[in-house]
Amino acid sequence: MSSALRKRVLYSSIGLAIVVSAIFINVALNLSRDLGESLELEHSTKVLSQLTKHVKSVIHDGKINELALDVNVKDELIGLLGRDVIGLEIWFNKKHIKLKSSPSYALNKLINNAVNAHKSNFDFIEIDDDRVLWIYENSPIDNLSILMVNKTYALDKATTYVSNRLVITAFLTFWLAVWGALFISALITKRFEQSNKKLKYLATHDILTGLPNRAYLYEYAQLYLNAENIKKHQEVNTLLAVYLIDLDKFKDINDTMGHLVGDEILKAISIRLCNLKEKNSQVIRYGGDEFVVWCDNLDETKATSLAENIVTLCRQPIEVNNYVFETSVSVGVSYYPRSGIQLDDLLRNADISMYQAKKHRLGFQVFQQELFTRSEFRINLRGQLNSALEQSQFVLYYQPKVQLPSNNIIGVEALVRWLHPLEGLLGPNMFIDIIEQSMFVHEFTRYVLMQAIIQCRTWLDNGIELSIAVNISPYNLMDPDLVSYISDLLIHYKVPAALIEIELTENASMVNIDKTQEIFTQLKKLGVKLSIDDFGTGMSSLAYIKHLDVDYIKIDRLFINDVVTDKRDEAVISSLLVLCQKLNILTIAEGVETIEQANKLINLGCDLAQGYLYSKPLPAEEMTKLLSNSKE
Repeated sequence: MSSALRKRVLYSSIGLAIVVSAIFINVALNLSRDLGESLELEHSTKVLSQLTKHVKSVIHDGKINELALDVNVKDELIGLLGRDVIGLEIWFNKKHIKLKSSPSYALNKLINNAVNAHKSNFDFIEIDDDRVLWIYENSPIDNLSILMVNKTYALDKATTYVSNRLVITAFLTFWLAVWGALFISALITKRFEQSNKKLKYLATHDILTGLPNRAYLYEYAQLYLNAENIKKHQEVNTLLAVYLIDLDKFKDINDTMGHLVGDEILKAISIRLCNLKEKNSQVIRYGGDEFVVWCDNLDETKATSLAENIVTLCRQPIEVNNYVFETSVSVGVSYYPRSGIQLDDLLRNADISMYQAKKHRLGFQVFQQELFTRSEFRINLRGQLNSALEQSQFVLYYQPKVQLPSNNIIGVEALVRWLHPLEGLLGPNMFIDIIEQSMFVHEFTRYVLMQAIIQCRTWLDNGIELSIAVNISPYNLMDPDLVSYISDLLIHYKVPAALIEIELTENASMVNIDKTQEIFTQLKKLGVKLSIDDFGTGMSSLAYIKHLDVDYIKIDRLFINDVVTDKRDEAVISSLLVLCQKLNILTIAEGVETIEQANKLINLGCDLAQGYLYSKPLPAEEMTKLLSNSKE
């Protein structure tokens, strides 16, 4: 590219030099010619003036008739002329005397017009390749006219002289311009190359950390990922490992401490990654809080060891502005060519693995094909959420809650199923977390609440008064219109608030206890029942129970599974039941599947139970039949 630029600058400069030289020569020639003509005219005018005086003297002496006949008089007059004069004609009192003439100018129209018009004039004309000056002077007072014609040899010589000098000057100017162009083109090219290198560096490197960026990664991968390298790795049984590294909870640091602190943490992490001991590793800042480590010629053991080193290295405390941050990372690993032969495939699979590692707090995860299959399925579902809501593909199933020990159905829990047109009936474990991470979380919850309240109204119309519990997402607590929306639904469908129960999981409700308490208080004033779902699985203190004025606590199935055989589970449930009794909170045991479990819970004093022992989740029509049969 620099060579092409140098040529363009050089050719442009040479062309400019030629044009300038040509203009210079043309202007200088015209100026020299104009100057020469001016001097020639001045000289000829003086000669003509002297000649006119002499002719008048001859006329005064009465020798005008002798002028053409007397040789001495004629020679005396001609002696005043220069050798360049080729024509001298005099008109006096209608007499025309040709002292010197040439047929070369006799037919010239300009001369004849001036003579015939008796009007003084002059001009330079070309006659037989000679440049000629003619002057016609008419004096009406003296009745005298004179025409003098002379060749301009002096002018031609002067012009030739000047032209020769101009050619030399133009030649020197041209070559000076060429050398100047060469110098300027070399200078511009050098600066261009420096600027180009700088721009390329800026385009392929991250300003904050100085690391290569995504553009560099793609450029490098394009050169590396080819059939030859695939063959090489297959022959020597080595791997190229691509590590996608994401900082955990980095957004919280940015939001809390500011971007300057976040930037310092990113720089510290980049330095640590650059200090990895692997010789064939490259560190790239992929974007935001993500980095890529590209490491070649590894076996699986070394590749796994490097992933562990990355996790360990990034977990070391980082001190910024007298604050100490204990960071952690999630790393996804993909292998070339096993996990893909294109960079996009490698990064996508590393990304899938990284989110798997983040979800399960694994530190790092090596890509496996089943991860892609699951991820691809989830991505497809994510793209279909909007249409599923528009087409009412989400349906509610209902699982009864029974009173112990009578086993009377006192309420149901609404459980969402996705009636997918291609995949069939999907359970909530397939899509709930996708919805919670999407923009449709509020719309989805409102849809479920509406369907549950409509069903409650339908049962009321059929003489069945039964409470329905609806699970909401912790993200719904951020919906400022949630409580008013529920209130409007209850009023519109004329459903008593006490027949609707809102469930929130313990770990979700404890994320922001103040916000949860605020929303629960508003719902309580509305008359809606409240419960904490999956209690016992979170990390929150039991003391939080007193801050949330709830009606029910649902004991997670984790404690129910082995309650018959495991004394520790029995002790936990027993303690929780005592606590709830003291706080006047009803308890619901989830996942009850055997008579033995039910009997144990009855003996411990549990109030309500829910599980496959009593009924699996049923669609509304079947649930209605079950309720009708139980009434009979």
